[in-house]
Amino acid sequence: MTRIFKTQAIVLKKQDLLNKDVLLTLFTEKYGLVRIVGFGVKKITSRRLSHLQTGNFINATIYVKKSFFSLKETELVSGFLTIKNNQSKLIKIYLYFFILDRLLPENQREEKVFELTKKFLFELAKKNDFDNFTLNNYLNEVLINLGYIREKKSFNEIKNLIEEIINEKIPRFW
Repeated sequence: MTRIFKTQAIVLKKQDLLNKDVLLTLFTEKYGLVRIVGFGVKKITSRRLSHLQTGNFINATIYVKKSFFSLKETELVSGFLTIKNNQSKLIKIYLYFFILDRLLPENQREEKVFELTKKFLFELAKKNDFDNFTLNNYLNEVLINLGYIREKKSFNEIKNLIEEIINEKIPRFW
């Protein structure tokens, strides 16, 4: 079965492949977390490359055949420059994305977590005083929505729980 669909997506991670291709980890509205190939994205003539930076919010047209995803077109919704120009905010976004990348099941729609992540990005972009307490609240909501916890926990408790679930240490981004 072959399908082409359009969806909102958040770029969680980008990895260069051979030639002019990239492997992207996108958190999409329709399919949840997907690993997707962007063929020819690194060509000089490609308009998609600037849209595919980590942390960008995009509209994407995706081609699906069996369980293989490839990126056809993109449209940048927001590049969140206020986040990317602030080291403290950048640390928070990389930590949040690392956790999403490890905890989200692939190809499974997670509407509440997607909406929560959009809200996180827009709030992080707007607020000057986005503190660790606010980040902790978002991480708690993600874990509750994914069914890992039932009640809110401290940041250290969350960190320890996530490390136990993913069986690796959360890297220090600062």
